[in-house]
Amino acid sequence: MSVNSLFDIGSTSLRAVGEKIDATSQNIANAESEGYRRRRVSLSSRSVAATGLYASNGAQDVTSSGVGVEQFERVRDGMLVAARNEARSSESAAREEGRVLGVLEGALATDTDAGLSASLQGLADGFSNLAINPDSQGVRESVLGRARQLTDTFGRLDQRLGELTTNTENALADNVEKANGLLNKVASLNEQIENARAGGSPDYAAEDQRDQTVKELSKLLPVEAQENRSDGYTLTVDGMTVVQGTEATNLSVDQSGDTPAVEFGKTGVEFTPGAEGGGEIGAQARLLNDTLPGVQSDLDALADDVVKEVNAAHRKGADQNGDTGENFFVDKSGPSSENTAGNIELNVDGPKDIAAVATSALGTLGGNETAVTIGQGDFGDSSGAGNIEDRLTVGPDGSASTVEVSSISPDGNLPGDLEGGTFDITVEDNANTGELDFTINRPDGSTSTETGVDVSSDGTRITLEDDGSGNTLRLDVGTAFKDTNVGASETKEFSVTVDNSLPGDTGPAQNIADVASDLTTGATDLAAGVGTQVQEAAAKEEAQAAVGERVQAQIEDVSGVSVDQQLSSLIEQQQQFAASAQVLTTAREVSSTLLSIAR
Repeated sequence: MSVNSLFDIGSTSLRAVGEKIDATSQNIANAESEGYRRRRVSLSSRSVAATGLYASNGAQDVTSSGVGVEQFERVRDGMLVAARNEARSSESAAREEGRVLGVLEGALATDTDAGLSASLQGLADGFSNLAINPDSQGVRESVLGRARQLTDTFGRLDQRLGELTTNTENALADNVEKANGLLNKVASLNEQIENARAGGSPDYAAEDQRDQTVKELSKLLPVEAQENRSDGYTLTVDGMTVVQGTEATNLSVDQSGDTPAVEFGKTGVEFTPGAEGGGEIGAQARLLNDTLPGVQSDLDALADDVVKEVNAAHRKGADQNGDTGENFFVDKSGPSSENTAGNIELNVDGPKDIAAVATSALGTLGGNETAVTIGQGDFGDSSGAGNIEDRLTVGPDGSASTVEVSSISPDGNLPGDLEGGTFDITVEDNANTGELDFTINRPDGSTSTETGVDVSSDGTRITLEDDGSGNTLRLDVGTAFKDTNVGASETKEFSVTVDNSLPGDTGPAQNIADVASDLTTGATDLAAGVGTQVQEAAAKEEAQAAVGERVQAQIEDVSGVSVDQQLSSLIEQQQQFAASAQVLTTAREVSSTLLSIAR
């Protein structure tokens, strides 16, 4: 080996070891830099054919070996990075769904008095109390209060869903804008990296930045990266290319439909995430297109059931004004086939308008026959009117009752100061054809006479009791008597008993109570369904976070910087540098010795 070889080997060694020291120092300096990938220098043997002044003539076929830098590289495992990005995308999607649905779950909470199921049960309890106390104005006021709470709860939930939808739409628009910025940044970095490579000096800092940008993008979209040495990264989302070389395809949000759609540029192709994953944008698209509209539909369907079923039972009852066939709820948006949660309100003006009792008229076979009792008296089956009870309680054509007319409510109770009781009635003939005289002996001992009563026409009434304030208890005798029923100078008696404190048939109120109680199951199921989705989202987020952490740990093992390892390598490289310097020192000493001998 010639002295020239020693100089060559020593100098190349110093340069090569110096490159390694530079790389190690760079790694140590960037140990905490986010996204930094470890640099590595690979060395290889370098052959140098040496002939000249100090080479042996017989050694021209012998080469002296030096060392050189074979490769300066950035350590990266593409498969691990792709796995990490995929896990990150799924984790972000689950977190976003859990966040939005968690807010909705809180609004639907079943363990609060203001919850939907509690409001429905409150209405059921109110009507149940009303079925027991149909005349209590306090109970009726309570029913109205509970009904208002229910409509307010439906309205509040509808408003909360609307706010969540609007907020999610705004968040989607912001994320699409953010994603477009990252896509354009990747395209710009592609150009910067390729220009540096073409110039012979790779820009590893830009490559780190590009990987970090793709990592940020994976939080928003399920992006896949494929490296192409000719034009850098090619990024795809669900098979659609969004970045190729220096060109990026930006996303857009189409608001023209019922729900917003995320599209790839001007291609008209819509980004449709699957049942899970898809990054934050995928989760928000899924929430806006499926989840939130589904909950809104279920809420509206429950509201529609409440309105229709409660109204159906309420229409079968009568209120304290004697009105029947009235709805309890109404959709304020106007007539429609479906009632929505945000539009239902009460259709009753006050407590007296609540239909709590059955509408069958008293005294009829279908009504409360014990509210009005007819005593036949002198009108037996074989004389006069005969079967007076049937004729007074059922019209001659079999129609509704003709006995109580103005002041007996369908539950048999009397308003105001009317007290009811047994009225003993004496019937006398008079000189006028078609007329009879009636004397009423009341339960309070008072007596009055109504003379010249026309019994030749239907609908003729006599007054049994009048409290002086407009409340009057009257008896229709036009369908029960004829002038010939009582002979000249003849008197006959019968009695009418009106109970003034009967509970009546409060079936409508109880039916509404049963309906509302049954519908609480729908409210509970609605809240439970959202709660289940929240739990599933939390479980997915936790699972994907664990996968991401595990893959990230593997990435750090392969590509990260261990300061301890780098310091150990630096010490070793320092020793290599000193040894290489010693080779040069030896070569210089040998050269000096040879020169001194030659002199």
